[in-house]
Amino acid sequence: MASCGSLEIIFADPTLAPRAPRLDGFSAEYVELGSADPYAFKNRGDRHYLALHDIALTDGEMTVDGMPTLRVRDLRDTITFVPKGCGIDGWSEPEPRLNSFIAMYFDPEAIREDLGTRYAERDPTPFAYSRDPQLRATLKKLGALVRAPEVDKLHAESVCLLASLEVFGVMADKQGRLSDRQVKMVTDFVEGHLHEAIGLGELAGVAGLSRFHFSRAFKATTGENPHVFVQRQRIARAVNLLTHSDLSIEAIAASVGYRGAPQFRRAFHGVMGSSPLKYRLRH
Repeated sequence: MASCGSLEIIFADPTLAPRAPRLDGFSAEYVELGSADPYAFKNRGDRHYLALHDIALTDGEMTVDGMPTLRVRDLRDTITFVPKGCGIDGWSEPEPRLNSFIAMYFDPEAIREDLGTRYAERDPTPFAYSRDPQLRATLKKLGALVRAPEVDKLHAESVCLLASLEVFGVMADKQGRLSDRQVKMVTDFVEGHLHEAIGLGELAGVAGLSRFHFSRAFKATTGENPHVFVQRQRIARAVNLLTHSDLSIEAIAASVGYRGAPQFRRAFHGVMGSSPLKYRLRH
């Protein structure tokens, strides 16, 4: 049996274990079903459950509290949402292909705090095997983040917040901008903590805003998302060290917040278009 947050999946032959990075108020994972063996699943948790499926079945069924039993075969690009306390159970026989799903779990009270009056006051209702291009794109982005060798916590939290907005169909009001003082406080905090992992909640706290309000206000003010800004600051510091110090690539990676040289090289190449070593040799 594999535990997927609040979802329990029981395999005849367990294969890949899900990846579940630690995020503030959320958890997310990408699960591959590595064989065509049948499996059962169930959930009745204290968090909302949201999943994007890339699964094709030869047989199976699913029951969600308050809904008729569903017997759908082609689940590819469909979305299921099960709110806190709502039961879900069923079984599946996958087709012999690479089947997978992306699951996200979130605490409704944490989301209420982030979104304030934007949070839907009515109790959310479940839906199963629905199709929504916007939410699908967001969850696919989350799946790519979760599958990365090193999970970008700041980026993942931002995408989780966006998904939680979309699943409730909440429309954001026109967002204000950060003051010059708030921008400076956030910039100073980032520059002083480039050697550490930086979470969205930490940046929002510096500005005195919820994560959701901060993320939107930061983008409205600077033109870029918080995680892009932080990465740009990390790479700028790395460029300075590559040019003006004799520190090793590994030491520079650690000093700008990357867990290892491979992660640093990927990020550096993505921004600068070359590896750190090639950049150093040219400069």
